Amino acid sequence: MSLTLPSLIEERALELGFCGVGIVPAGPLDHAPHLDRWLTEGFHGEMRWMENHRTMRTDPRLLEPGTRTVIALAAPYHHPGPGDEHGISRYARGDDYHPILRDHMRSLAAFISAETGRDVAARPATDSAPLLERNIAIDAGLGWLGKSAMVLHQERGSWFFLAELLVDIEIESLGSPHPDRCGTCTRCLDACPTGAIVEPFRVDARRCISYLTIELRGPIPRALRPRMGTHLFGCDICQSVCPWNHHAAPQGMIPFQARPDVIAADARTLLALPQDEFSRRFRHSPIKRTKRRGMARNAAVVLGNLQRDDDLPVLAEALAHHDEPLARGHAAWALGRFSLSRARSILDDARRREQNAWVLEEIRHALDAPRTP
Repeated sequence: MSLTLPSLIEERALELGFCGVGIVPAGPLDHAPHLDRWLTEGFHGEMRWMENHRTMRTDPRLLEPGTRTVIALAAPYHHPGPGDEHGISRYARGDDYHPILRDHMRSLAAFISAETGRDVAARPATDSAPLLERNIAIDAGLGWLGKSAMVLHQERGSWFFLAELLVDIEIESLGSPHPDRCGTCTRCLDACPTGAIVEPFRVDARRCISYLTIELRGPIPRALRPRMGTHLFGCDICQSVCPWNHHAAPQGMIPFQARPDVIAADARTLLALPQDEFSRRFRHSPIKRTKRRGMARNAAVVLGNLQRDDDLPVLAEALAHHDEPLARGHAAWALGRFSLSRARSILDDARRREQNAWVLEEIRHALDAPRTP
């Protein structure tokens, strides 16, 4: 028996490395009120682009005129390796997923053109496109919305990227919505150290460690710095505690395997890393998004939370000579976490020569910070 076009598309997508495929007609999504509420409450923080193209996000046909069908795809990135204590989120330990997934979707589009015998217009999309991709994934049967606001699957957990291929032909639907299998579990809410999951299915990005370490461009709010622990880039806590992820077998596309130059990075190295070395080490890596100044900021916070005496010289050097005020200010805060008189001496010296007003305020706060005997 010959396979139908949806089955052929699914077969080819799996060959390309995707782990989930669903097909839905293009049309309005019924989740616009939730987006409006989230934006109105300011939960998007400094991600101002979320305010743009608000209507477009709720209808793929507005994003790409002529779209008649959306092929929703899941791409696995769950490789065995270090856990949350490593400080870099699992999704960011390999190569940047954006160009990889786009290339795979272009291959899938070429396959559809060959199978149908027509020039199919197709647009690949990932999380950089103004589209409610989680809602599309749920409608297409790639999983259900977990209380962490992540898409969950009973076999794959949440360790997968989402992607969409918008095409201008009608294709029969494939997949159906999953039932909610979270039940009464609240482990993700209970485990979040910053309380970012304010209630089931709703995340205040301004408190999320992933937002703070990646999307936020300026200073991290002082009250949240101690709660960041040792997270350098992103956070997997809400995923790691999820029972569905405990059952998920490691599976991932080869390009998403952890890169040695990424997992070898530690806070001390990252705080002192010069721009040329940062660019070289994180070329084709998601980590480049936070930029060197953001990573230096994150590294200073981590060192402040670790409070290891051996890190004092690194923090002192950053406070005295780092070219980025953002790094100097967070290094000052980190030094304020130490109880040693040596840290006070370093801060006093910096106060006499620092010219940046915000860094001076961080130094003042660090000097006034209570210390344990």
